[in-house]
Amino acid sequence: MSRGQQNEEDTNAVLFDARNEYYIGNFMGSINFVLPEQGTAGAELLSYMYLSYLAIDSGRIIASDIKEGSSTPLQALRLVHEAFEQPSRCEEVLEKLTDKVAGDEDETNLWHIATAIVYCYDGQFENALKILHGSTNLESMALSVQCLLRLHRVDLAKQLVAKMQEISDDATLTQLAQAWVALAQGTEQMQDAFHIYQEFCEKFKPTPALLNGQAVVHLGLERYEEADAVLRESLIKKHNDYDTLINLMVLSHLTGKPSENITRYLEQLRQFYPKSDFITDLDKKSTEFDRLCMQYDLGAEEKLLAV
Repeated sequence: MSRGQQNEEDTNAVLFDARNEYYIGNFMGSINFVLPEQGTAGAELLSYMYLSYLAIDSGRIIASDIKEGSSTPLQALRLVHEAFEQPSRCEEVLEKLTDKVAGDEDETNLWHIATAIVYCYDGQFENALKILHGSTNLESMALSVQCLLRLHRVDLAKQLVAKMQEISDDATLTQLAQAWVALAQGTEQMQDAFHIYQEFCEKFKPTPALLNGQAVVHLGLERYEEADAVLRESLIKKHNDYDTLINLMVLSHLTGKPSENITRYLEQLRQFYPKSDFITDLDKKSTEFDRLCMQYDLGAEEKLLAV
């Protein structure tokens, strides 16, 4: 084997590892695979490092490494960081991304993925699906599955997973997409999802993402002790993990724990994720509830005055 062939195989092996670590939620693992190769790595390999930085709220590294206006397709991830950092600029960022997608050939698929990510971040799941439509790239298809599930179109998500299975049934993303759909379908399919998450925990290593997948299965099947065990394990791995805190709130409610438990987890969510979908939606519903209560109280007071 020539030195060039050996280098290519090594690069492919690193890409495989970095990609899978990112998929299962081991973001620091993905970063650590890429860092030693950073000086010679191509855009595809580097993208998993930068996507991982975005996932752990370290997007400023992207802004430092990727200069504005550079020709690299990694510029797409710099724009994702800008949208995350300044949500008020989402429309402006999306205009730049969609112009790029419409005008240039996207060999790495990064521009399409980045555009869809920002659309999802802005709650525009239908537009994200339009950007990804027709792609046979597993990452695009997996992101489309997530969009469809957010839109409660489990039927279409299931069809898309079947197409992913035709392309590569054993691929990590295909297996994860199967698990997502199984969870969305409910109790009869949930055990299938559990087996996938369990297999990945054994094959790679447990991550908060995989452990929360197992926890949702346990919660759905009323296996509360098992749910508590995996959620505690997840907290050890990341003490302020978003999904873990939410699932601990659900578990506390289902098992009749004191309201102080739920309040503690909620306060942690407010502290670490003040602008998250969960907190934003909860505050919106709380405000609406207070408004209705006030309206009811005023109506009752008027009736009493009339008497």
